[in-house]
Amino acid sequence: MNKLNLTYFLCVLLAVHPCSTAETAEPAPTAQDADASSRSKSPVDGWLQRSRETADEWWRDSQDAMDAAWDSTREYLGPRQPDHFGQLWDELVPTLEETLVLEERQAELPEHAWFGRDQRSNQEAIDRLLDEAVAILSTSHLQRYRDRIRALQSEIAAFRQEIADYRRRRVSAPEKSLVEKTVTDYDRAIDAREDDIERLKREIVEIKRAFAADMQTIGLEISDEQMDFLLSTVVGDNLIDLGIVFDNVKAVTLQIEQLVEDSGEDMETARRYYGMYVVLLKSLGQMHTHVERAIEEHYLPQIDAIIDRARTLSNETYELLKISPEKKDLLRANLDAQAITIEAGQLYREYLIEQAQQVADARLELEHDIAAAWNTYETVRVSGELLGLVKSSRRLLDSLANRQIPPLRPFQNLELRREFQKLTAQLRSTGTE
Repeated sequence: MNKLNLTYFLCVLLAVHPCSTAETAEPAPTAQDADASSRSKSPVDGWLQRSRETADEWWRDSQDAMDAAWDSTREYLGPRQPDHFGQLWDELVPTLEETLVLEERQAELPEHAWFGRDQRSNQEAIDRLLDEAVAILSTSHLQRYRDRIRALQSEIAAFRQEIADYRRRRVSAPEKSLVEKTVTDYDRAIDAREDDIERLKREIVEIKRAFAADMQTIGLEISDEQMDFLLSTVVGDNLIDLGIVFDNVKAVTLQIEQLVEDSGEDMETARRYYGMYVVLLKSLGQMHTHVERAIEEHYLPQIDAIIDRARTLSNETYELLKISPEKKDLLRANLDAQAITIEAGQLYREYLIEQAQQVADARLELEHDIAAAWNTYETVRVSGELLGLVKSSRRLLDSLANRQIPPLRPFQNLELRREFQKLTAQLRSTGTE
C-alpha cells in the first residue's frame, strides 16, 4: 500500500473548509428605527426571523464541527517528535543499567533468606524494571492513529445516538409551528448528523491508510482487511504494541552495536554495553509474556463468560417460545441474534488461542537466544567477538518480527464483523488492557 500523501490530504481539507466572507458594514439602527420595526412586524416576519436564526445556528454548528475535525486531524497528522530516539535512549538506558546490576547479583544471592534480599525478591525487582523497560519501549507516534480512530468512532456513536433522539422527538413534532421544532426541522437535523457520520467515516479510512503505511516502516505489512481485523479485536492492540517494541529494540540495538564497536580496546565498557543488550532482549521477552497473560488470564475468560451467557439466554428463549408461540417472530429474531453472538464468540476464542500460541512460540525461541547471550556476556572478553554477536542477534530480531502477525481470519460476513466489534468493546470496557 502506498503511503498516504499527507500534503494532498491537508490541501483537500483546506479546500473544503468554509471560508469567511466579508460583510458590508451597516449603520447601527436608531431607537426610532427599532420602534418602527417592532410595530410593523407580522407573523410572517417573525417566522422569517426565526428561520434565519435557525439557519445561522446550523451554519455555526457546521463550521464548529468542521473546525473541530480540522484541528483534530492536524493534531494526529502533526510532525513526529523530532528526537524520539534520543528521548527513548535517555529514559531506557538507566533502567537497563539498573536491571543489569540486579541480574549480575542474582546468582550470588541465596535462594531464600529470612532477612535481606534473596533470589526471589531480586527477581521480583528485575521483573518490575523489565516492565518499566517495556513501557518505555512501547511508546511510538503510531499510537496516535489508534487514539484518533477510537475518538472518531466515539463521535460517530454519539451522533447516532443524537439521530435516534431526533427520530424519537420527530414522532410528536408538529408539521408547522412558529415556536417549536417541526418534522422538517428534525429531518434536517437528522440529515446533518448523517452527513457528519459519513465525513468521520471518510476520515477514519484516511487514517487507516496512513496507519498501515507507517506500520510498514516497522516491518509489519498489513492489508486493509488485516488492519480492520486488528482494530476490531482486543488482542490487535497487543500485537501492534509488540511490533512497536520490536522496532524500538532494533533501534536501540543498532546504537549499542555502534557503542560496542567504538569502545575499541576498552573491554569492560564493551562487555557492559553487551550486558545492556542482553537485558534489552529480556525486556522483549517480557513483552511476549504480557501478551500471553492478557489473552490467557483476561480475554479468554471474558469471551467464555459472554458465550455462556448467550447460550443461557438462548435456552431461555427456546422455553419462552414454547410458552408464548404468539411471540414467535420476536423470539426467533432473538434466537438469531444470540446464535450470531455465540458463533462470533467461538471464532474470537479460536483467534485468541491462535495468537497466544504464535506469541508463545516466538517467546520460547527468544528465551533460548537470551540464555546463550547471557552466557556469552559472562565469558567473552574480546570486543570484536561481542560486536559480531550483537549483529547476529539483531538479525534474529528481524526474523522474529516478521513472524509476529500470523495469518488473520477474514470476516465471514458483515454481521460477524459487527459482532466482533461489540465483543471487543466489552473486553476493552473491563480495563484489563
